[in-house]
Amino acid sequence: MESLRSYHEESAANILSFVRQRVDEFTREHQNEVFSGFAFDCNVYEGVELNLCFTTNGHLTDILHYYQTGEYQKYYLSEEGILGLKYNTGDWMYQCFSCMNCIEDHTYSYFRTDEQGKHTYWMELLSQVMVDFLATPEYAAINKSDDFSVLVYDHDEDAEVSEKRLMKISPNPVFILN
Repeated sequence: MESLRSYHEESAANILSFVRQRVDEFTREHQNEVFSGFAFDCNVYEGVELNLCFTTNGHLTDILHYYQTGEYQKYYLSEEGILGLKYNTGDWMYQCFSCMNCIEDHTYSYFRTDEQGKHTYWMELLSQVMVDFLATPEYAAINKSDDFSVLVYDHDEDAEVSEKRLMKISPNPVFILN
C-alpha cells in the first residue's frame, strides 16, 4: 500500500483544487440559495469517480411530499424513510453538479490492488480531502442552513458510514447526521 499512498497523496492536492474551484463556481451561480447538504458521492469501483452534490431544505420538502403521497408513502412517513431520503444524493436537487475521475494514470499499480484495499484507501483519502475543504474560503462562502450536513460516501453505502468515517478524522458537527 505504500506505493499507493505516494500516488494518492499527490492526487489529493489536485482533487482539493477541483473541489474548491467547482464549489466556488457553483455557489456564485446559486448565491441566493441556502444549502442544507454537500456531498462527495463517490464510485470507487468506476475509476474513483467523484460527484459533487448540493441540496436545499426546500427541495427536500418538495421531494418528501412527492414520496409521501406516492406508492411508498408509508415508508416515507417514518423517521427512517425521511432520513434515508434526506441523505440520498440521488434525490438531491443538484446531484452530480460536477464530476471528476480521480485516477490520472490508468496503468498505475492501483488496478492490481485488492478491491477492499482500493475502496478503503480512496474513501479515507476523499474523507480527508473533505476535512481539508472545510478549512477553505470556498467552504466558508457557502450559504448554509442551520442543519447543514456534509457526506463522503461510496454510492452504495449508507450515510451512517460516512458519519463514522468522517468523525474518526475530525469531530466536526457538520458530519453528524440528524
